[in-house]
Amino acid sequence: MSSGVLAAALVAVVASSQQPQNSHELISALQRATEYVTQYEAELGNLIGNEEYVQNAAWLAPTGRGNPMVAKRLQRRVSSDFLIIQVGPEWAALRKANRVDGSKVKETEPAFEDAFDNSSEANQKRLLAMKAESTRYNIGDIIRDTNLPTVALKVLRESEVSRFVFEQAGSSKIEGIQAWVVRFREQASPTLVIGGKGEFLYSNGTLWIEPETGRVLRTEFIVENRYAPARVKARIVVTYSEGKNIKLLLPSLMDEHYESEFNTVDCKAYYSNFRPFEVEVKFDIHPPVQ
Repeated sequence: MSSGVLAAALVAVVASSQQPQNSHELISALQRATEYVTQYEAELGNLIGNEEYVQNAAWLAPTGRGNPMVAKRLQRRVSSDFLIIQVGPEWAALRKANRVDGSKVKETEPAFEDAFDNSSEANQKRLLAMKAESTRYNIGDIIRDTNLPTVALKVLRESEVSRFVFEQAGSSKIEGIQAWVVRFREQASPTLVIGGKGEFLYSNGTLWIEPETGRVLRTEFIVENRYAPARVKARIVVTYSEGKNIKLLLPSLMDEHYESEFNTVDCKAYYSNFRPFEVEVKFDIHPPVQ
């Protein structure tokens, strides 16, 4: 998509409440952000780093008086090798737990560097097995397997951006950098998140964009499954910081909140030491829809 065509497409997705001048400025900032995401994903490649993942879950019990009471709480801390790996046009997040609540995990799977070979079909099977293993130490009753830090950047892809409505909502400083606060709302299918029975789940959230460069400094991604037997809502906020080994803005903190009728889960993931994953991995089969 050329820059002229992209700018024309963005005109229709800027909220009509904007003043004409502000709308023009927002369209220009969104165009730069889309160009930034295109370049970012081209340079991102496969990365490996360290993740400290702190989870707090609470189970609620009805009281008969309206507000439920907390029946049980549980906390877990998991230290993992964290791999962001490209599968076709998408990325997947894999975790290999090393310690759980301070105790070393017994080795049952090879290191990421030794997990793949030259068979694309075998690698696809390994990927599915490792994705399942990545959620092994999650606590709470809410299934969560899409907590990839970069997921909200998809909103700004050339192929996706026209399905969203955007609105500027002020400005804020992120780690000393002045950013525009831009709210988004998904309004056309197919949605970025698909429910377990194929239902479209429309997302909304916020992007913190440096308007002069289009760099995305923070993202908030909210999605709710109103069709599930127990309605589930998720909110994921990711802050990006300059990498030490890679000169890109990389996830440094992911803050998650999940809630259903009788369960809440709050998580913080701290990332460090991202570096290129030098192993070449072949995937000819498209990844499963998340």
